[in-house]
Amino acid sequence: MGSSTERAPASPGDPLAAGPAGAQFLRGGATRVFAYVGGIATSIVALPFVTRHLHSSDYGRYVVVTSLILIVALLSEGGIGNLGVREFSGAPGPERREFMRNLIGIRISLSALGGAGAILFALLAGYPRVEVEGTAIAAFGLVLAGVQVTLTVPLTAALRLQWLAALDFLVPAVTALGLVVLVVLGAPLLAFFAAAVVAYATSLVLTAALVRREVTLRPAFHPARWRELLRDSVVFAAATALGVVYFQVVVVAMSLISTPQQTGVFSLAFRVLSVVGGIPVLLGGSAFPILLRAARDDRERLRYACTRLLEGSLLLGGWLSLLVVAGAPFAIHVIGGPGFAGSATVLRILGAGVIATFVAAVFAMTLLSLRAYRLLIATSIGMVVLAVVLCALLIPTHGARGAAVVTLILEVVLACTYATILAVRDPQLRPELGRCARICAALAIGFAAAIAVPVSSVPAALIGTAALALAAVALRAVPVELFALLRPRGT
Repeated sequence: MGSSTERAPASPGDPLAAGPAGAQFLRGGATRVFAYVGGIATSIVALPFVTRHLHSSDYGRYVVVTSLILIVALLSEGGIGNLGVREFSGAPGPERREFMRNLIGIRISLSALGGAGAILFALLAGYPRVEVEGTAIAAFGLVLAGVQVTLTVPLTAALRLQWLAALDFLVPAVTALGLVVLVVLGAPLLAFFAAAVVAYATSLVLTAALVRREVTLRPAFHPARWRELLRDSVVFAAATALGVVYFQVVVVAMSLISTPQQTGVFSLAFRVLSVVGGIPVLLGGSAFPILLRAARDDRERLRYACTRLLEGSLLLGGWLSLLVVAGAPFAIHVIGGPGFAGSATVLRILGAGVIATFVAAVFAMTLLSLRAYRLLIATSIGMVVLAVVLCALLIPTHGARGAAVVTLILEVVLACTYATILAVRDPQLRPELGRCARICAALAIGFAAAIAVPVSSVPAALIGTAALALAAVALRAVPVELFALLRPRGT
């Protein structure tokens, strides 16, 4: 076990040193969340135009294709970014450029292979021609997105989170702008798949400019060198990717065993929830370099970081869950309109699982920093199997609501499983339960206030938020580190 006396002293200017890293994560992580929310806000503005233009059936087809591509992305390359951060952070300077060349080559190859697999699945599943062609367009975007994400490795390793925040904003904002333009032009469904491709290309150009001094865009295709990387990365990628694949599996299952109308109803609620679901991924990715360094050098620092991340995620995830549950009718009315009747109930069911999503992300990143890959893979395979079984049982008879219940069960089971694995594997990392209990009590008060008051959804969300804030302060449930965000720099 590492201790303060055993670990090597941090070099001057080391962004991952204990002092600077925490402050950089708090400010940079918050900036990324705000940028992400800003980018998604543009998507939300565009969404009512898109849903009314495509209607429930075509919109369901659009989401099914994007979910299929996301599954392929996660399986073929989902964990390579985090692996790249780990290896890039620890590699000597002269070796980094060659490492990145090989990583880019791997990413291009796996993305192309995964895209071909997605097209083949669409053909074998008997999807309509527009979905097959849309899958082909999205597969090209997958290659661009894979290279862009790979190029962000140096930015993440150096905790240059403000630039990552700009990129987080850019992709959804450009995509949203493209979608609105297509609606104005009266474009058919197929054209909508190209909007994300343009956004990925724009983001790739900017990212390449940011890292041009550290990374060359010339990929290396050296299978002999790849074997060394893939020996570790395949396990790492599986450990990180499979844990979230099941979420997309539910959407694809809807397209195969339910009606287009029910698929559309679920897809809208799923898309709205995805806005919230991206936040724990951003925070976890931002904190991952810190967790890696702490796992290597200082187990006490790792425990501290995990505890604070859990407390902050529980509070933020709980608040966002409250907003989704209370505000679902208003959100669906504005975004979808009367053509998506039933989506509000589906969104409320999905929203109840947001807390579990945030908590699971913290435990997953902690287990990754400890290299508990096989445990994560075994858990994830079990989750995919459970997802398939639950979908087969609930979707045929309950449609979109059944799919929402499946998703909620999976989120809760995954969070509890990760927590149990971490507690058994490393009891020293068990979180302090005192503040977590106070946070849960504050959340219960907030939810009770939002549900009990007989008002419409927006006032209910505001009342619940106010009650949660007051309860959190009164119960001393707010982690003191969060107040650092309010302090001016240098104080």
